[in-house]
Amino acid sequence: MGLKIGTFNVENLFLRYKFLGKEVDQSKYIEEGWRIEKTALQIFDEGQRKNTARVILENDPDVICLQEVENLATLKQFNSKSNYLKGKYPYAMLIDGNDPRQIDVGILSKLEIGGVRTHQFDKNKGGVKIFSRDCLEADILLDKKGNKSLTLFVNHLKSRLGGEAETAERRKRQATRIAEIIHERFGSKVKNANFAVLGDFNDTPDAECLKPILDGSMVENVVARLPKNEQWTHYWEDKHEINQFDYILLSKALSKKNPKTLPKIERQGLANYAKAYNGPRFPGVGKKGTEASDHCAVFMEINI
Repeated sequence: MGLKIGTFNVENLFLRYKFLGKEVDQSKYIEEGWRIEKTALQIFDEGQRKNTARVILENDPDVICLQEVENLATLKQFNSKSNYLKGKYPYAMLIDGNDPRQIDVGILSKLEIGGVRTHQFDKNKGGVKIFSRDCLEADILLDKKGNKSLTLFVNHLKSRLGGEAETAERRKRQATRIAEIIHERFGSKVKNANFAVLGDFNDTPDAECLKPILDGSMVENVVARLPKNEQWTHYWEDKHEINQFDYILLSKALSKKNPKTLPKIERQGLANYAKAYNGPRFPGVGKKGTEASDHCAVFMEINI
């Protein structure tokens, strides 16, 4: 069976602040873990959100995993409105997680979503919650009887707010826990299991903190199949850096079934401040404030 999956950080998809188009207090203090950060709530206009939807519509995935969505109502409205996704996805899943700014991970799917499990309550030995948002575990049913499924683990790891080195330890704990969750789910059958880990990891493939999940023992980072200069999904404007922050990790079983398939990184939604990209852009995407997101979506066709 063929299936197209994807992951996309849609950058602050809020019903409260974005769809209503009203001015709000754009600064407030939030608590993320044990740190207090000052953050800005951006106002996104209608055109910008249409460009966010355009990334998904143009690539037409069967299942898309999303990061930075406020809640399930927001996800359903983004899907149903005629000027966004036009009701393309009959199934939506999001469970409010740990982020005090209420940016959660979610799923839109053309196929029925079966069993779902949240890991937002997982704690370390010190009693601190491990995931900044959640590791959302969901089974996508591949037949009507539910005898065959694809398990997805949707993530948005700790941001770099507070400093790269200072936050890396938390990302390491999260990556370690993801690997543990996979082993707990599949046990000795992990090498034959159909699953994928997707999301925004907020760090690069060579980062020490991501080794617990990227060490190659359980999954393959399919973006690494692309030429080296094409392996980036995020343009960091302040530092003029390009990096891979967004991932599709296929299980060993799926990797073997799809040995030559290349992922697609959709960059047509990037604003023109992203100088590393010189290709075409979607109509209406140009200066800062028109971008679909500050991240690129990643898509891949897989056989299961």
